[in-house]
Amino acid sequence: MNHKRIENVFLICLMLGIYTVFVSNTGTGFPCLFRYFTHLQCPGCGVTHMLLELLHGNFREAYNAHPVLLLWGPFLLWLVLKSLYAYITDKDLRLRTWEKAGMYIFLVVLFVFFVYRNLP
Repeated sequence: MNHKRIENVFLICLMLGIYTVFVSNTGTGFPCLFRYFTHLQCPGCGVTHMLLELLHGNFREAYNAHPVLLLWGPFLLWLVLKSLYAYITDKDLRLRTWEKAGMYIFLVVLFVFFVYRNLP
């Protein structure tokens, strides 16, 4: 195990935790530059709101904020944890065929969701 990499992961988690507390208490997060310039919702719009609703146990509101990410969340969490393990242990990240296929399917679903949510 690489202790410097563990420190890096810890610092990132700490910063995300501080950001979460800040957003929970103020209701102010980072503005979406894509939405600011295009007036369209980007594929990530609603993620912060979804995560905050999940932290409060409001699954319906979390689903309304970003249904695609909520439904694909367990798969994406698996990939993040697997990537972190490979990073910390300094090993190559080897994705199985189903994991690669899942990533491509997720990207297609996310693109369709992006188009659908921006239809007039």
